[in-house]
Amino acid sequence: MESRMMKVLRKINLYFEKYEYAMATATMGITTLVTVAQVITRYGFNHPLTWPEEFSTLLMVWMTFAGAGYLLKKRMHIEIDFFTNYLPKKWQKVIDLLVYFLMFCFCLVAAWGAYKLQAFQSRHYTVALHIPKNYFSLPVLIAGVSMCLYLIFAFIKGLTELLHPEREEKESEAPKLTESIY
Repeated sequence: MESRMMKVLRKINLYFEKYEYAMATATMGITTLVTVAQVITRYGFNHPLTWPEEFSTLLMVWMTFAGAGYLLKKRMHIEIDFFTNYLPKKWQKVIDLLVYFLMFCFCLVAAWGAYKLQAFQSRHYTVALHIPKNYFSLPVLIAGVSMCLYLIFAFIKGLTELLHPEREEKESEAPKLTESIY
């Protein structure tokens, strides 16, 4: 039986996951198109555009942080578990909780730093695109908040499984539809 708070966190995380996937996919495609356009105008017409490098950099930042949030939710980040695999399941779960906590702290600091930069950077503009520079740190803020929410969800879920292993056994009998923590 899942609590109301966990259901809300699950829905919020699923929303962010869909946003992050769409954003990472779209920015990757747009970056490719902009780069191809730059190559064509530079070498085909001998008239390079001034804005593609700046725009591609902006899109790369958005793609990186949207992808990082998406991959965290799918548990697809690199994980070195050689030693922890030899530990009993209970200790593996304890280490998972510690890792969730440390990642939460890191994401919180990153999001807070990006938040503090917003006001300062919004007064400064890029050279080619003439857009506020805070657009470059905004994805860090969004991804940091998204990952913090997910890590809270994962921590509570992991703690519940650690303290009430009988619940996990009942749930493990049900067929799994996805590899993610949802």
